[in-house]
Amino acid sequence: MYMYALIDQRPARRELLGRGMRRKPLSLVRAGKTYVVVEQGDSCEATAPALVAHDRVVRRLSRLLPAVLPLRFGTVADGPEAIRALIAPLAEPLERAFERVRGAVQFTLRVSGLPASPPPLDPRLGPGARWLAGRAARYTVPELASVTNATRPFVRALRVERRDDPPGLADVYQLVARDDVRRWRAAFRRSLLALPSGIRVTMTGPWPAWSFAELT
Repeated sequence: MYMYALIDQRPARRELLGRGMRRKPLSLVRAGKTYVVVEQGDSCEATAPALVAHDRVVRRLSRLLPAVLPLRFGTVADGPEAIRALIAPLAEPLERAFERVRGAVQFTLRVSGLPASPPPLDPRLGPGARWLAGRAARYTVPELASVTNATRPFVRALRVERRDDPPGLADVYQLVARDDVRRWRAAFRRSLLALPSGIRVTMTGPWPAWSFAELT
């Protein structure tokens, strides 16, 4: 069985799930309080058309239901019992993840340009503290401070990935409630005027909560 996403409530009618990449009707496998959206069939090659088709299914589910946890392309299981065995131990982290993404969408910000100079470290810091400071720097984007500060009131969760491929600086993912999208967009547009010289930000979205589906 090919698995697309996890949901915590059924649609009003099963046919609303639509069809999958193979044009077969999607169905649900119940595992405790979680439903897994599946299509009959095995994994397939990760071609561009297949990746787009998988994403299209997840986006349709996200428009249909308030809480959707997308699964990676190519996630498969041998059958319903294998799916239940996989999901059963995850009840608590799944509940937290559903609440995190409920009624929310993801915006992705690609940041590029010249990196800001890192602040000087206190020379009294030991090796361990220096290592922690360097690690923390991997999850901050000072070049994007104007955007981060302006959009913070509308951001439910934030994820940052620094990049090492200049001029790329970072990929920033913001989880925003659907009800706040209009205000988030307005704040984002205003904040671009305060970006440091040479910093560019490309925004895409709204998307399903791809970057916030982790089980923690």
